[in-house]
Amino acid sequence: MIGLPAKGSEDSVKRKYITMTHSSAIDQLHDHSKAQVALAVQQALASFVPELPNNLEVGQIYSMLERPPEAHMGDYALPCFRIAKELKRKPQDVAAELSQTLSAGSSPWIEKIDTAGAFMNIHVPASALAKHLVPAILDGSMVERNKRGSSTRPNVMIEYSQPNTHKSFHVGHMRNVVLGDSLGRIYKACGYPVMMVNYIGDEGAHIAKCLWYIKKNNQTAPTQGNLGEWLGRMYSAATIAIEDASAEEKLEYNAEVSKILREIESKKGETFDLWEKTRQWSIDDFNEIYAWSGAHFDHWFSESEVSEESQEIVDEYLEKGVFVESDGAIGLDLKEEKLGFVILRKRDGNTTYATKDLALARRKFSQFKVEKAIYVVASEQNLHFKQVFRTLDKMGFPQAKNCFHLSYGMVVLPDGKMSSRTGNVITFNELRERLALELAKYLDKYKGEWSPEEIADASHKLATGTIRYGMVCSDPVKDIVFHLQDWADFEGNTGPYLMYAYARTRSILRKAIESGVTSEDADLALLSSPEEKDLLRYLNDLNNVIVQACETNKPSVLCHHLFNMCKANNRSLAANSVLKAESPTLRSARVKLAEAFTVSLKYGLSCLGIEPPERM
Repeated sequence: MIGLPAKGSEDSVKRKYITMTHSSAIDQLHDHSKAQVALAVQQALASFVPELPNNLEVGQIYSMLERPPEAHMGDYALPCFRIAKELKRKPQDVAAELSQTLSAGSSPWIEKIDTAGAFMNIHVPASALAKHLVPAILDGSMVERNKRGSSTRPNVMIEYSQPNTHKSFHVGHMRNVVLGDSLGRIYKACGYPVMMVNYIGDEGAHIAKCLWYIKKNNQTAPTQGNLGEWLGRMYSAATIAIEDASAEEKLEYNAEVSKILREIESKKGETFDLWEKTRQWSIDDFNEIYAWSGAHFDHWFSESEVSEESQEIVDEYLEKGVFVESDGAIGLDLKEEKLGFVILRKRDGNTTYATKDLALARRKFSQFKVEKAIYVVASEQNLHFKQVFRTLDKMGFPQAKNCFHLSYGMVVLPDGKMSSRTGNVITFNELRERLALELAKYLDKYKGEWSPEEIADASHKLATGTIRYGMVCSDPVKDIVFHLQDWADFEGNTGPYLMYAYARTRSILRKAIESGVTSEDADLALLSSPEEKDLLRYLNDLNNVIVQACETNKPSVLCHHLFNMCKANNRSLAANSVLKAESPTLRSARVKLAEAFTVSLKYGLSCLGIEPPERM
C-alpha cells in the first residue's frame, strides 16, 4: 500500500514548494481548472512518493486528464496507466490510493472522485470554477491565456480565396473565403504571427476565351451593374459557343483564342490593354465582396507576377539535376512515391500551375520569412499539392514539411454541382439579395421601432453570420448543400440561432441594468445548479476548443462547441431565472454569469468572423 501523506510541517513545505515551482507552468496552460486539478494530483503523488519522476510534472499530468464522455461522470477523467508505469505499480492500486489521498486533501478544486479500476473520474465544484472563471472571462485574462508563449510560434501564411478573374464569383467561392479568414482569426487567437494572402488567377485560357468572345461579338460592357459578373457571363457564353461549334468552327475559334492568349502574354497592344482594364473590373468586384464579408488580406499575389520566375526555376533546378527531361517535357519523377511525373515545363515551353506554385512558395519563404504555409484550396487539387510539397522538399526547402493543404469539399445546390463554365451558379450579388429578402421576413416587424440604420446593420450582420456559419459548421472535407432557408433558420445549428442566443442574453442584461441590479455584491459560489455548472464547463472549455480548431485546422470544431454552449445557456436561463433569483447576491451572480456568456460567445463568434447584433 502507498499510504496516506503524513501530516506536518515537512509536508506543508513540500506542497508550498510545488505550488511555487509550477505556478509559471500552470499559467502557460490553456485550461486553468484542468491545470489546478493536475497540480492537486501532482501534490498528492508527491506526498507519498519521495522523488517524483520528471515525467510526472504538472504539464505531463495535465496532458493525461481527459473529458469524460458524459458530463454526469465528472469533469476530468484520469487513466492511471502512465503514472503506474512511472511508479512501477499496478494502475488500479495507484488509482485507489491517489483517489483516497485527493479525497482527504483540502484542494478547493476537488469535490469528489469516482474510481473504476485504473480510472479516476474527478468532479470539480461549480463554486471553484465560477469564482475563478467568470472574473477571468470578464477581465479578458481568459482569452489571453492562449496567446502566452507566442514569441516562440512560427510565422504562418494563410493563402485563401484565390479567385480567377473574368469569372463569376459565386456562392461556392464563399466557402474558401470563410474557411481561410476564420482559420486566420483562430491562429491569431492562439498567438501566431499570421499573414493573410490572396493569389488570383489572372492569366490563362479562360481569360483568353472571355476576351475573344467580347471582341468577336463586339460586346459592350454595361454602364450599370456588376462588371465582374458581366465578365463571368462573357466567359460562360464563350465556352458554350466553342462547345456548340462544328468541328471546323472549333479549329477556327481555338486558333483565335490562342492568338488572344499570345497577345496578352506580349504585354503590349490593344488586347493587353483590354486585359488590364477587365482584370481590374474583377479585382474591384472581389474587393467589394471581401469588404461585405469581412475578409482581410495583408498581401495579394497573382499568377501573372510569377510567370517569368517559374521559367527561371525550371532552368535553375534542371541545371542542378533536381528536375529531369522526359519526352520533351521537364519535371520531377515521383512515380516511385505514387505521385507520377510532375510536369513543370510542357513540350510547348509553357509552365504549369505547379511551377507557378513553386515560384510563389519560394517568394513566400524568402521575401516574407514564412515558416508554415497553409493553402486553402478545394479537394480537387489534393494530388496537385502533394506533388508541389514533395517537389519543394526535393528542391531543398526545409519549410516544405510545414506546408499544409486545407482541402475542403464542394458547395453544391440541391439540384447538383455549380459550374462557372456553364453559368449554373448563384452569383455573389444574387446571394446577397436572397439573404436580404429572407432575413427581412424576420426584421420587418421592427420597422418603426428601430431606426432604418439599425435594421440595415442587423440585416448585414445576420446575413454575413448566416453565410459564414453555414460555410464552416461542417467538417471541411465534406461537401455541403447550400439551402438558404435552412441556413437562415433561427432554430437548430445555424448562425442566426447563435446570434439570437447572444442578443437574447444581452436583452436580459439590459433589463437588469434598468431594474437597478448590479454585480458588485455577487457571490459567484452560489452558481451551483446543474444547468449553471454545465454552462460553466462550456465556457471553461472555449480556450481548449480554439486551440483544437487551430491544431486541426478545422473551424467546425469551434462552431459545434459554440452551438452546444448556446444550448447550455438556454437551459440555464430556463431553469434559473436571472431577474427573479431568490436573493440579491444570487441575482447579481447570475447577471455576471450571463455577461460572461455573452463575452465568451462574442469572442468565439469573432474567431469565425461573425459579429452578432446587440438586439434582435
